[in-house]
Amino acid sequence: MARNEKEESIHIGFKEAITLIIPYFRKKLWEQTKSVVWVVSYLVLFQLIVLRIPIKEAGIISFGIFAVIMGLTFFMEGLYLGIMPLGETIGLRLPQKVNLLTIMVFCLFVGIVATLAEPAISVLKQSGSAVNPWDAPLLFHLLNEGADVLFFSIAVGVGFSIVFGIIRIIYGISLSKFLIPSLIFLILITIYAFNNDNLRLISGLAWDSGVVATGSLTVPLIVALGLGVSKASRTSDTTTGFGVVTLASLFPILSVFVVGLYFAPKLPEPMSKEKFFSSGITIEQSKLLFGEKNPETLFANNEKEHNSQLSIHNKLVKIMEGILESFSGSLQAIIPLAGCLILFLYMILRESLPFTDELYLGILFVFLGLAIFNFGIFFGLSKLGSQVGNKLPSSFRSIELTDSIREIRNFNPKIVFTATDENGNTEDFFYLKDKKSFSQIPFRDKNYDSQSEIYSYVPIHGPLFGKEDNLLGYFIALLFAFLLGYSATLAEPALSALANSVEEVTVGTVKKTVLIQAVGIGVGLGTLLGILKIFLEIPLLYILLPSYIFLVFLTLLSKPEFIDIAWDSAGVTTGPITVPLIIVLGLGIGNQLNTVDGFGILSSAAIFPVLTVLVMGLWMERSRKQSLTNIETEEK
Repeated sequence: MARNEKEESIHIGFKEAITLIIPYFRKKLWEQTKSVVWVVSYLVLFQLIVLRIPIKEAGIISFGIFAVIMGLTFFMEGLYLGIMPLGETIGLRLPQKVNLLTIMVFCLFVGIVATLAEPAISVLKQSGSAVNPWDAPLLFHLLNEGADVLFFSIAVGVGFSIVFGIIRIIYGISLSKFLIPSLIFLILITIYAFNNDNLRLISGLAWDSGVVATGSLTVPLIVALGLGVSKASRTSDTTTGFGVVTLASLFPILSVFVVGLYFAPKLPEPMSKEKFFSSGITIEQSKLLFGEKNPETLFANNEKEHNSQLSIHNKLVKIMEGILESFSGSLQAIIPLAGCLILFLYMILRESLPFTDELYLGILFVFLGLAIFNFGIFFGLSKLGSQVGNKLPSSFRSIELTDSIREIRNFNPKIVFTATDENGNTEDFFYLKDKKSFSQIPFRDKNYDSQSEIYSYVPIHGPLFGKEDNLLGYFIALLFAFLLGYSATLAEPALSALANSVEEVTVGTVKKTVLIQAVGIGVGLGTLLGILKIFLEIPLLYILLPSYIFLVFLTLLSKPEFIDIAWDSAGVTTGPITVPLIIVLGLGIGNQLNTVDGFGILSSAAIFPVLTVLVMGLWMERSRKQSLTNIETEEK
């Protein structure tokens, strides 16, 4: 919070400082541990007990999750000490010190820089390897060679959304006047994209990008700016400080579609792998997809690396590279953002920094936290989420455990037998001795290398709860999805912060616990529907169109303060824990089921909390009117 009064300096010794800091740090560390441990425990226990598969690389994953907790502790403390006070101070001074054009340029620039520094955006960078270029050329391009263009377009979208959001607050314009036309326009573009093979496959990415862009760094900064401008503006009430986050989650969708429309004619249509590698693409298209790399060599190496087990030395090298990359990325993200805010405060607004020591310490914490957090995401949460996502379909279908490949040396093809079924279909198999037990293993020609005499055995797992595609297995997988979305949302620190603000601004009319529960149930339902979309390969449009039509209808019926709160709730629910988990979970399920587009869960998870909060608002309004009617009746 911005502070306008000076406090006297208190000098304390090193020992006393340590005595004060350790309990405080322990308390903050425990707060972040509580937000992560339940979700992680849920995933681990589900894989061990329900899916009955051990956790691979458990040591590295544990180390990564510890890094996530440490990173979040530093990052969140740094936000409260440094970035948020800076944002609110600037927001308070903006309408008083500069003209509208300067405000617009500043908001655009801050939106771009803050989004590029957003921790969640780095998760998209890791998802590029999960897409095959022959299945979805445009999607592959945007997540690999064209990733920088994609991220910049998302950042520009957030920048323009902050511009419109701040203008809305200054002039007291209702959120619905921006919201409804934007939604109608986005739905029309999605319908257009549905009829193009390449564009249809980036629809999930586009809608998910809007959610990813509103993460743990962008949201507090946007909210602080919005509330600061709202307090300084004479034409708005306090609740109009909300709503900027909503626009920040819509405009990036448009910018991703615009980039897609530009590149789609330059790239090939989806095709088979055989056709793709047999001169199915031109030299120009190959450069767009792979740069100067040879696609055949690239994919041969990737497959070899994927199937090979890394030695301890190589694992340590990879971890060290990950640490250096995380610190380098954090430095590149935080320095431009903090530098931009401080320079603007000094040079344009001509204001001095409030509580300079705290502020610089906060920026240092944000830098350290972001670096440690990114490392932890890559080696901890992403690996765990990907494992569970890959194994989840085993509840209703038999799957290959490609990360558990075993090599049988000195394999003799003479031990292979042939079995037949009642229709005369034959299948080869052999017996494998494992310790004191014997098991029958299907034989595949492609897995046997006659030169090295090695047979690569891929274990088959599932279906766990009946025959192939049994309903009980689907039910358990969807129940898992609901509980994951619900529990991960309750752990999000941004939701708690928003609920506190809402309870304060509405003078207790909207209770914090009621809002949190409404949002949690909404995210749970949205996650369930998003995973069902991947299971059944439902086009994203079939989920978005009816949902948003219903939301527009509810928005028109709702009061303005509930509209702002409901739509901002969707923006803050998908934070640093939920986004990485849900994205890698969706991609893991998609890979296992050979579904091309594993995106779309986040956008689905962001719709339903708006719906549940709007319904909650209508119900509260109806109860309030009923109470007033009862009082009037009693008085008569």
